[in-house]
Amino acid sequence: MKIEVTQPTLEGFFNDFYAIPAFQREYVWKAEQVTTLLEDVREALYDERGMSIDSEYFIGSVVVYPDKDKVYQLIDGQQRTTSLFIILCALRDGLRAVNSNSDISDLEALIQVRRRDAHTAQLRSKFRVTPLYADAGQTLEAIGSAAANMTAYDKATPQSAQNMIRAYEAAREFFADFSNDELQLSRFFSALTQRVRLVRIETPSVADALRIFETINDRGVGLNSMDLLKNLLFMKASKSDHDVLTAIWKEMVRTIEDDPIKEKPLRFLRYYIISRYADARRAAKPLTEDDLYKWLEDNKSRPDVGIDINPLHFAKTLLTAAKAYAQWVKNPPPALANINRLSARARQHFVVMLASEGLETQELRLLTQRLESLFVAYVLAKEPTKALDLVFANAAPKLRELIAQNENKPSGTRLHALAEFLDSWMLPELHKLRPRLNEALQRLSLDRKTMTRFVLARLCMHLDELARVPTSEIDRYWRFQIEHILPNTPTPEQRAAFDKMDAYDECKQYLGNLVLLEESINATIGRDYFKEKQPHYQKSTLLMTQALAGSQSLGGNNAWSKMAGKLSPFKQWDSTSIATRHRELISLCNEVWQFDR
Repeated sequence: MKIEVTQPTLEGFFNDFYAIPAFQREYVWKAEQVTTLLEDVREALYDERGMSIDSEYFIGSVVVYPDKDKVYQLIDGQQRTTSLFIILCALRDGLRAVNSNSDISDLEALIQVRRRDAHTAQLRSKFRVTPLYADAGQTLEAIGSAAANMTAYDKATPQSAQNMIRAYEAAREFFADFSNDELQLSRFFSALTQRVRLVRIETPSVADALRIFETINDRGVGLNSMDLLKNLLFMKASKSDHDVLTAIWKEMVRTIEDDPIKEKPLRFLRYYIISRYADARRAAKPLTEDDLYKWLEDNKSRPDVGIDINPLHFAKTLLTAAKAYAQWVKNPPPALANINRLSARARQHFVVMLASEGLETQELRLLTQRLESLFVAYVLAKEPTKALDLVFANAAPKLRELIAQNENKPSGTRLHALAEFLDSWMLPELHKLRPRLNEALQRLSLDRKTMTRFVLARLCMHLDELARVPTSEIDRYWRFQIEHILPNTPTPEQRAAFDKMDAYDECKQYLGNLVLLEESINATIGRDYFKEKQPHYQKSTLLMTQALAGSQSLGGNNAWSKMAGKLSPFKQWDSTSIATRHRELISLCNEVWQFDR
């Protein structure tokens, strides 16, 4: 059996054609996996300021064999290959949306080539990736050819096709964060295709490819820092402690890896180390996963590390931290849950949380609320959240010191000290972001759908809390639909009646023109005028939506009146109304996240 192993860039990889055999499972990647892949690439190839760094990124391996037409049949890696193909399509469409005259022939060539049919002499597209299993081929072809209806689907659409469409939408949303900057998108295209590599293992036949696939999955890959740390602990522990150490280690790994956590133990270990040791640095930056073991080896004799002195204690401390980490993933406090709603893979804030042991309930609430504010500010301002690695790594060891220093002080003193400490490093970050943050809030619209939906849900939650509306189900705020107060698909009469007819399409997308609404109510109101919609808004369970039906103030100084006083009543809906409500919602954003402290 002759095996050929190459390490092409994506540019080289997509110079060939690939087919996914019918016996393969269908496309199952979720939108968040595509976003994670793109964010991992950006994190590997750009620094915290968004500047390109001299590095490459390895994206995994594929196992293939060529058929008689020299099309590579994918035996392993079809999910990744399909996702990369969809990402290239989304990037092409993002560049076209910015500049329809842009020359993207090099990108188009990685998606499809035009060849003349030998029998009909007509030009036909041949796509670089073709699934041969049922139901998905047409969808991937539509995405590849940028068909106008490629994102249309319903319950009857096969799941694999729905997954492809959602993957495409996730990639388009990721590229939307490049602020319609053609140069930025083009640079990312170059980085993605020229500095991302994979290993392609080519065998002569399907039988050989299947044998290679089984061997790879059975034998795994080389040791990482987590494996090396385990070996180091066993080397330092007495033989009588080996059984206990084995049990602790297994429980720690299981706690992090098993459902529903499914975290990477190596990432947890990295966060744990940089949360405890201020000098866990390389070139003034937090240790990478590759640097972890060398640092542990170099510092194993230090009393505050303790691997040499008491390896069993080190392992127990690691297990305790893993259990806390798992709880923050499974049952996060409200503010951390909000961060997860905005970015499902966000974990950087756990660096600070791993240093929070010893904080009381009220102190933890203050800490998590401030973490939410900072994270939301970064995302709103389109600041790479990778930069938070350094911010949190600088703060976490100092937080541990603060907790130790104030351990026996009164609760009020402790809370005041914590607030001062958080302000000392968070306020400079907010001050740095403020110009871009203000601009982002002023321009917030459905161009950033995930961010806008998050803001609407979070403001609804805040107003309900102000009015002391009892609710035990926080998740409910994320199940509502976005409703355009000014209709999204207006009739000619509605468009003509708007006071700024030429700006209708822009105004309808603004935050000020959007509200959350129950699906059943939203289906009822359709494209009605504002006056006809108001009675339906009154039926909503959300106070922010009810407020559009008219003033909800009952007079006096009760909680309901305090909430209602933050939103103006409207008798008609025009551009002035939208601008007024937009300003009020921005004011609520500053109130929720204290951006203007």
